[in-house]
Amino acid sequence: MSPKKTSAHDLPANPAANLERLGHNIRAARKLRGLSMQDLAERTMTTRETIRRLENGHPGVSLGVLAHVLWVLQLDDQLGTMAALESDPVGRSMAVRRLPLRVATGRDDDLDF
Repeated sequence: MSPKKTSAHDLPANPAANLERLGHNIRAARKLRGLSMQDLAERTMTTRETIRRLENGHPGVSLGVLAHVLWVLQLDDQLGTMAALESDPVGRSMAVRRLPLRVATGRDDDLDF
């Protein structure tokens, strides 16, 4: 049985739009650098078709290809911080809700200095 192929129609609207925007940004960066799709494909050891799919926001392009393309374009510095804890308000909010409402105080003789 072959694996199911991912299409843009498999994603919710917001992530699909974000991938499309990312693809357009990559296309613009490639063009600003004077690189053809074939040039970028050769530098990233992939195919022109994969670059085309990436620039069109196709969700089936691997993270490895994305990382390599961003590295070649010198745009990879933000890749590792995309889901950083400090930029995760939902995670922080959930952590705060899990904090205890009260903290039990120990007896004085339990203090071991």
